[in-house]
Amino acid sequence: MKAKLLLPLFFILTSAQGAELPDNAPYDLASMEVDVDKFIEMNVSRMKADGDFTAMEQVSRIGSGKLERGYRSAMKFCFDKYDQMTEENAEALSNCFIDQTAAEFGVTNEQFYVWLDELDRQDAANPDPIEALDMEMDKIHEAIFALQDKPELTQAEQEQLANFEQQLIELGEKQHKLQLEEAEAMAAEMEAIFKRK
Repeated sequence: MKAKLLLPLFFILTSAQGAELPDNAPYDLASMEVDVDKFIEMNVSRMKADGDFTAMEQVSRIGSGKLERGYRSAMKFCFDKYDQMTEENAEALSNCFIDQTAAEFGVTNEQFYVWLDELDRQDAANPDPIEALDMEMDKIHEAIFALQDKPELTQAEQEQLANFEQQLIELGEKQHKLQLEEAEAMAAEMEAIFKRK
């Protein structure tokens, strides 16, 4: 949630939670310009689908309609101010977005961050499928490290270690597949937003 609110989604063009787009993806930023209205609409649609406005409403006690309008207005203001979305101006764009969104909601930046932190805590309790796989893989890594720290392994422990390693391979393949699916879906949406010059 916080990442979506801090800097909505320029970097998802090249990455969907770490997954690279397929090699033949026709997305060269230097040869494209952004349709800002479509870009904003895509972000708002994703936030609605993910329940982000509803979650923010529960935390902030501000109606989801006002939250949506504030979000749209802040994005429009910042994208008009910074007419190019580049890595170089990412921090300035992110700061602009925080400042403008907080102002739209009539709160301080500090209060807005308090809400975002609460949403982060809620998100951590309900991870998405890719995050859930990360957490599962982390637990398996810990179990592997615990076994590898032993000076000598029994036959049963060696079999357990091999089983953990196989589980990691299978989970890694599953995670990679999910990341590619997410990247491909994002690429399709971006095609409508980025126009060839």
